[in-house]
Amino acid sequence: MLDRILASYEEIDRRFAAAGGVGSLLNLYEQVRRELERVSFDELDRMTLEIKSVIEALLKMDYELRKVHNLKLAFETRPAGSAVK
Repeated sequence: MLDRILASYEEIDRRFAAAGGVGSLLNLYEQVRRELERVSFDELDRMTLEIKSVIEALLKMDYELRKVHNLKLAFETRPAGSAVK
């Protein structure tokens, strides 16, 4: 039974050879976990809301500029001599 366990562990370790084996993989996991603790969910949520707000403002500006563009086209393509009353 011990031989099967050791063989299975060696197989798993071999699969993670590109990362340096199971031990190195677990060290990487711990390092990533520690680094992620430096950023709070509140901070991420706040930044996400700020980005969404900027995107909404830019989309509104884009919409308004397109409307101005379309109005300009409408007025420029009117036949000469026609006046607005």
